[in-house]
Amino acid sequence: MERTAYARLYATVTGAFLVLLGFVSLLSNTEFQARELTSELLGFYAINGWSGVFHVAAGLLGLLLARPLPRLYALLAGIVFTGLGIWGILAANGTWLLGGLPANRWANLVNLLIGLLGIIAYAASRWDRITAFTGSLGSRFEKMAENRRQKRRRRKIRKRRTATKSRA
Repeated sequence: MERTAYARLYATVTGAFLVLLGFVSLLSNTEFQARELTSELLGFYAINGWSGVFHVAAGLLGLLLARPLPRLYALLAGIVFTGLGIWGILAANGTWLLGGLPANRWANLVNLLIGLLGIIAYAASRWDRITAFTGSLGSRFEKMAENRRQKRRRRKIRKRRTATKSRA
């Protein structure tokens, strides 16, 4: 399986899920002004007009970038949604994120899940580079250790030579 397939799968599935979530939330609630008119999708997921637009935009971006730049989308979505999820979890229940996105515990958990899956998909798509980088670090440390051993040997040899020259 090609490494970019993980990020491509994430971008496609997440993009479709977010577009669907956004359209359903826009059909349920298109209120952009009054914060008290936020409704809950399926009884637990807080939505309003801004969250619907945000989800549709993020989903369409994922679907558009799924073929040419899936790793970029996985990384950006991972950072944004993880940040929103952590921010929402640390904030009080019912807090407004970015001035208009309603956040309750379920919305924050969904955002955190989407974000962490994005980071995992990005890491899986770059796994060969990650292992090559960490492997090169290991070989660099081995080379540095070998250089230290060689320097110690040279010092011992110099000390022996100077000791034999001073005796003679």
